Amino acid sequence: MPFVENRHFKYPAEDECLVRRLGAGVIAAWPHLPAEARDLILHEARVAWDREHFVSKLTVKLEAILKRGQR
Repeated sequence: MPFVENRHFKYPAEDECLVRRLGAGVIAAWPHLPAEARDLILHEARVAWDREHFVSKLTVKLEAILKRGQR
């Protein structure tokens, strides 16, 4: 799998619904993704640009939402 280029993807407010839908798609596909892809996606999610600059316990919350999506 190719490495992701180090850059921050930023989007205008009107594209936020699209970013959420892509996120929902990733959550739905999560169990079918190779471990390498999952690791890369989690890494990118931890360093991603967002309007909320600080989210406490970010890694734990990301892992929890992935588990919730598999129920």
